[in-house]
Amino acid sequence: MPHRKNRRPRSPRPATEQHTAAAAPGELGLVLDREEASAEVEALIADREPLFTVDGVTYTIPKVCPSSWSLMAWTIANTRGASAALSYATENVLGPEAMAAMIGCRSLTKADTKAVLQAVMDRVLPDGLPFPKA
Repeated sequence: MPHRKNRRPRSPRPATEQHTAAAAPGELGLVLDREEASAEVEALIADREPLFTVDGVTYTIPKVCPSSWSLMAWTIANTRGASAALSYATENVLGPEAMAAMIGCRSLTKADTKAVLQAVMDRVLPDGLPFPKA
C-alpha cells in the first residue's frame, strides 16, 4: 500500500476574501471604489431638478440616483418590506430639510404626497428591479 502524507483538505477560497497585496491589473476583477467613480457619483447627486416648493423654498431631487442607493432600497424591500425601503429612499433622495417641509406643510394633499414619493421611487429604482412603486 503506498504511503500518503497527511494533508489537510484544501478549502475553497470564500467569495468575500479580501486581497490587500499589490495585484496586477485584472486580478482584482472590477474595482468599484475607483476615485473617478466616486467623483461621478458625487456629480450625479449634485445634478438636481426642482421637485416641490413649500413657503417659497424649492426642494430638489437628483436627476439620477447612485446605484448603491438602488441596491440598498432593493435589499431593504426584500428584507424589511416596502415601507422601510420607501423610508430609506425618501430620506436619501429628499434629505431632512425637504422631509421636514413636507411634514410641516398643512396643505399637503394625498395626490401631492403620491407624486413626490413616486418621483423618489422612479429615481431610486431603475427599470427591472422587482419592487412596488409608491
